[in-house]
Amino acid sequence: MIILNNNVQTPKYIQIYEQLRDDIIRGELPEGSKLVSTRYLAESLAVGRNTVEKAYLQLSSEGYVESRVGSGYYVQDIHNIFSPG
Repeated sequence: MIILNNNVQTPKYIQIYEQLRDDIIRGELPEGSKLVSTRYLAESLAVGRNTVEKAYLQLSSEGYVESRVGSGYYVQDIHNIFSPG
């Protein structure tokens, strides 16, 4: 569950990104898991869809998730992110 803190200066998309990243690293969102849609997460957190999209794009750019056109975002094998060389 993602919890946003309105009393900090950290942008909401970063808060979303960090919580999802941590869930992926801990294995709470295992490889192959589909993230909820940007529309659904935005509505449930009462934020703009662009806010969620920015968080998902950051996860994608760092290799935590992969975007599949017309299907959504899926958690990737993160062992390659943390393995040296």
